[in-house]
Amino acid sequence: MKTDLKKLLAIINSALFFGVLGLMALITLFTPKQDFSELENRYLAAAPELSSRSWFSGDYSSRLGEYVRERFVLRSRWISLRTSLERLAGHSEVNGVFFSDGRFFEAGDPIDYEQIDRSVEAINSFGIKNGRLNVMIVPTSAQIYADRLPSYAPEQGQRRMINYVYSALDPSIQSVDVYDPLYYARDDYIYYRTDHHWTTRGAYIAYSAYVRSFGYSPVSLDRIDVEHASHSFLGSYYSKVISDEAEPDTVDIYTSGGAEVTSVRITGADGTVSEHDGLYFRENLEKKDKYLTFLGENVPLIEIESDAGGGSILVIKDSYANCFVPFLTKHFSKVAVVDLRYMMKLSDFVDPGEFDRVLLLYNASTFASDANIVKLKAAE
Repeated sequence: MKTDLKKLLAIINSALFFGVLGLMALITLFTPKQDFSELENRYLAAAPELSSRSWFSGDYSSRLGEYVRERFVLRSRWISLRTSLERLAGHSEVNGVFFSDGRFFEAGDPIDYEQIDRSVEAINSFGIKNGRLNVMIVPTSAQIYADRLPSYAPEQGQRRMINYVYSALDPSIQSVDVYDPLYYARDDYIYYRTDHHWTTRGAYIAYSAYVRSFGYSPVSLDRIDVEHASHSFLGSYYSKVISDEAEPDTVDIYTSGGAEVTSVRITGADGTVSEHDGLYFRENLEKKDKYLTFLGENVPLIEIESDAGGGSILVIKDSYANCFVPFLTKHFSKVAVVDLRYMMKLSDFVDPGEFDRVLLLYNASTFASDANIVKLKAAE
């Protein structure tokens, strides 16, 4: 009798569990959807189109499952619950994010040296033709604090990769070492705890190394006013785990006297051009991704003019450069910032030959995987 009752209760519990899941899945399918998740800072999976081919190939059911998972009602609470349960179980890694000493880290994918070779070939061909090229590859926090990751975490290998790239550059191209300066400053606030970017302090250290490499003096810290623009930044790593263990980050804006920005022109992917009042998009301090305070959304081209009275520089970049670029306006009267991910050809937007200097700035993780750098070879 007791055995039969246990079986009945187990059947009821299972039915209730799968019934609730089924009900929530139906609610997910028929409730209004948002295509962009501000919490996760990315576009969610689109609803699949049903056809006989997609049905019989299994593609439709696979895409439908992804669509439901990404649009599941109360998704953020489920993510948070999962993180809490895994942390209670003693796990130091959840959804690819490692927890250590109040910081979140993402180990990243294995380094693809074949992709790197293609990128280096494109950089060399571009640098040989255009000249005046510097390359700066920035280690991520997972590399600088690799000793804080658990022993089973994948080896970072970023330093080895950076050295490999620098040694493969044409002699006419100058590399900029920022690994050592950042490592020696690792006890400072140089990377966000909850996001994959470096902080303004980290960018300042790299900027100092860069301008010193060609004989300029960086603006000294004692001449810089630090504005703590926000104390509530929860970044990309947080979005993957939504953990109560997160300590919100501070977004700092560095301002100083001297040269002032006089014009900021933004060219979107559709070719439209707009003006912006200054380098900082303060409206984004009220949004989830507060790093967008620096230069705003990623776009193909941003053209900045200042009264620095100096030369011109073209920055080819990923988003790590966004909080780095403002420092350059103190030395260069014209700064153009391009993002190869949002264009087909560099020559559609700028002529590199018009600039006194060119800087390619990427973080190591993006550099190792970005297939867009090869567009530089097409720019010949």
